[in-house]
Amino acid sequence: MATKNPTGRAILKASLDLFRQDPQMIWLPVMATVAAAISYAVVTLPLLVALGHTGIALLLALAGGSIVATVATVVFNVALVFAATDRIEGRTPTIGGSLAEAWGRRGVIFEWALLAAVVGMAIRALENRLGILGRVLGFAGGLAWVVATYLVIPVLAFEDVGPFEAVKRSSSILKARFGTVVRGGLRFGVLFLGLNLAAIVVTAFGVFLIAQHVYPVGVPVAVLGFLALIAVVMYMQAAGMYMRTILYRFATEQPIPDLGVDVAGAFRVR
Repeated sequence: MATKNPTGRAILKASLDLFRQDPQMIWLPVMATVAAAISYAVVTLPLLVALGHTGIALLLALAGGSIVATVATVVFNVALVFAATDRIEGRTPTIGGSLAEAWGRRGVIFEWALLAAVVGMAIRALENRLGILGRVLGFAGGLAWVVATYLVIPVLAFEDVGPFEAVKRSSSILKARFGTVVRGGLRFGVLFLGLNLAAIVVTAFGVFLIAQHVYPVGVPVAVLGFLALIAVVMYMQAAGMYMRTILYRFATEQPIPDLGVDVAGAFRVR
């Protein structure tokens, strides 16, 4: 039988259907956000006090904060990948079990955080030093980095590679299955962009009413819109990791949810 790539709609549906079976996993991106913010402050503020406020001291403090915040974020994202994998393979994932599996990968996660922090600082330095040209180059570099590392979290979870090899591996999968990844990513992005915009509009309307001193209506509307925006962002992050897990397994010939196509032997990535 001839094989074909799944549609973006099929990938989106499979990802959302899979995540709906584990709604408790939305707490992982919530915990990731809180842990990243706390760890960033815990590291950055003492370093600023100890080292002073010189340019180098500020750079070191921000670098330290970025590294620990990235570690915190990636640990929870890797946990989401393990949760999605458990669900795909017929097991019932738990938050504790998924985090324990992710923590087992802490060595490579820390190495990845170092690389990601260095790249992020290099991009910011480029933007700050070269004016408009720097901002253009920084945007292009940042976009290229985001694309190249799109599937790096599943790679960190399941492959015994270092941070540089993880980027190469993610890039090779993306190149081999570019159409499949883009179709899924675009569908996913458009859906959640619409939901985010709706939540922002509700929040803005509430703020407008508050500015007009219509407090009894404006305050609850603004709060509701803001909470809805947070919920959409957290859901997007969690379900997005489920989708990346599906795409990674799809490209490496591992069992996946039904996407309406025959994928046996069609997506070998070397």
